[in-house]
Amino acid sequence: MSISQELRTVGQGLESLDVYDFDLRGEGNGYFAFGIPRKALDTTDAATHFGKAVVKNALQIAWHRLTSRSSSDKKLSEAGPGVLRILFTPEGLLRLEAAGIAKRKPDSAGIPDVTRLAQVLRLVGEHVDAKAGDLLKVSKRGERISFEYASAAGNLAREEWALAKLYGPWLANFQQRHEGPASFGARARH
Repeated sequence: MSISQELRTVGQGLESLDVYDFDLRGEGNGYFAFGIPRKALDTTDAATHFGKAVVKNALQIAWHRLTSRSSSDKKLSEAGPGVLRILFTPEGLLRLEAAGIAKRKPDSAGIPDVTRLAQVLRLVGEHVDAKAGDLLKVSKRGERISFEYASAAGNLAREEWALAKLYGPWLANFQQRHEGPASFGARARH
């Protein structure tokens, strides 16, 4: 799978858990996420809670590295109440992809909903794929998404997009995927 396909599938998984804000990073051949479900936002100050969980996890990772504990120990350590720890393995991504395909209606010819997290993450993945980059991290906070990647030349890049401004670039990518590159000019990026 390309990065865009993987991220779309990760987005579907996060949507199924009703995750609103998250941090996502590569973990081996898969992805690892800290996520705050929408229901947790209703009951607590999510930004404060999420920040504390991230700091706690950073300390745990540093401790695990110092004590030479394995990566699987890190995955099992607690993130705190209200924060989900989600591991997307390559096998899990394939299962999520198959489940997504099975849910699609065969006669569906409509344009997917660009406001869905799966489509936003797909656009991030298409951008990184176009740069022949390696994705390092994706974070979503409210109506903004930021991501970091290493370019093919080895340079580190960080971008942040307002979700409300993604419709134009998303539509251009969608049309290019379905009608071919000859019909459309250069894609706009934010």
